[in-house]
Order: sequence, then C-alpha cells, then structure tokens
Amino acid sequence: MELTTIATKIGSFAPDFKLLATNGQVISLSDFRGKTNVILFFIRETSCIQCRIHVAHLGKMYEQFREAGAEILVVLGEDVEKSKKYANGLHLPFPILCDPERAVYHLYELEKHFILLQRTASLVIDKDGIVRYLKKTTITNVWLQESRELYGFVLSLGS
Repeated sequence: MELTTIATKIGSFAPDFKLLATNGQVISLSDFRGKTNVILFFIRETSCIQCRIHVAHLGKMYEQFREAGAEILVVLGEDVEKSKKYANGLHLPFPILCDPERAVYHLYELEKHFILLQRTASLVIDKDGIVRYLKKTTITNVWLQESRELYGFVLSLGS
C-alpha cells in the first residue's frame, strides 16, 4: 500500500520517497523494506546548531546503529552541492538525501510553522515500513539527547 500523504503517527505506514543522495545514488525508503529498520531524520536548516550536533552524533554512532539493525537516512532541504558541503563538514559515514523542493518534508507533514520555522522530525520506521517512533518539533533543543534515545529504541525492536 503506497500513500501520497499521511497523518504521520506511530503505527502508520511510512510513505515511500526517492531522493538524490550526496553520494550520487538515488535512495528510496522502500530500498530498506524487509531488510532493516530505518532512522529518518529531517534537518531543520543547515544553520541549526542542534540539528548539526544531532547529525554529527548519529554519524559517530553509525556502526552501533547498523549493528542494532537500523540504517540512518538524513534529509536536508537543500540542493546536492550544499548538502555535500554539509555532509563533508561533519565527516558523515552516510549520505545526506537532498530535498531542495522540500517535497518529502511536505509528504511527512513538516511544513514551516508560522511560515518561518521549519518543522523537523525524527522517526524510526520498522522493516515492514511502519512508523514505530516519532518526534516532531519546531524547538530543536530536543535533538541534543535524541541519538541515545533512538539507539535505545532501535535496540528494543531487535534485529
């Protein structure tokens, strides 16, 4: 069952998408279905310090997440060049997915709040494509402890 939009909530089916990644590949969420859990994180803006800290922490914990049975997908609302600069600056072991039109942000109902503040979200999507964890916010300081919380949640799902 493929959806074009969702009322994103725990237990809902995560809609599929395809985006160009900073490594040149086109990556879709369905590439991971039946294989591994997915941590999906939407960066608010490249200037968001808390998002940057969270993404860097995900990068440092990448092997732990993979061993726990999860792949990390990070979406940035920028073109490939700006996204590459962001990823290279953080020395990330995974590519950043480029969403310059923010179509996937809209698909996951992450429109800007009061037209100015980009909503951000962190999700865990299980092997079957079901949202099992969801945290949406416009207040980005929640990401400062998020990596450990995500890791604990992924461990609870089992491999």
